[in-house]
Amino acid sequence: MGDACVAAEEVANEAVVSLTRVNNLSFSDTLDAVRSAQERLLEDARQLSESGMREESLLPGWTRGHVLTHLARNADAQNRLILGLKQGRTTPLYPGGQEARAAAIEEGAGRPVNLMLADLEFSGNRVLAAMAALTDTELVETVAWRRPVTASFLPHLRWRELEIHHLDLNLGYTINDWPTEFVDACLATELPLLADRAPNIERPKVPDSELLAWLIGRPSDPTLPQLSAWL
Repeated sequence: MGDACVAAEEVANEAVVSLTRVNNLSFSDTLDAVRSAQERLLEDARQLSESGMREESLLPGWTRGHVLTHLARNADAQNRLILGLKQGRTTPLYPGGQEARAAAIEEGAGRPVNLMLADLEFSGNRVLAAMAALTDTELVETVAWRRPVTASFLPHLRWRELEIHHLDLNLGYTINDWPTEFVDACLATELPLLADRAPNIERPKVPDSELLAWLIGRPSDPTLPQLSAWL
């Protein structure tokens, strides 16, 4: 199970991705959007009972507890990148690699609901504060996410995690609930990669929200062409 909406590795590693403003969203605007997305997700998650937290999500092999734990650990990972940047050192996204990442998610997925929600709220708020504290100089520095990105891109990556995994919780949140600004910003950076990823597939003529869902492997229209995994 990978971080949400990640472009194909062989394409994405070719260049540093920088995002200071996409579709009229400034860095500050994006931070506000992340805060709103987090609160929407938490509002839905707070309705879950203990048994509801153990039910399957839309991600194979993951319960809702796995999804929420992943979101908390992803926030910690981004916070770690920012801390490393401020200290002038390269920091891995997930120390110990994918095995350690998976083990942490598995260990946390069975916790009581109140602990899981408190964890997500704390970790989410902490990384938001860390992002807000980035200086203009630090915003253009490169950090070692799954592909090289500038620090200015981190809020957008967090926004993706929250919006896409909100779907995966299977609590009634759908692609039609995605903010237009989110869909536009995500398509602006990911759609250009389609030609390299699937050169024989034309862009489907569907609404933008469905187009994004198709790109990230969550299409609601089964007639759309099948894409390889969005790694």
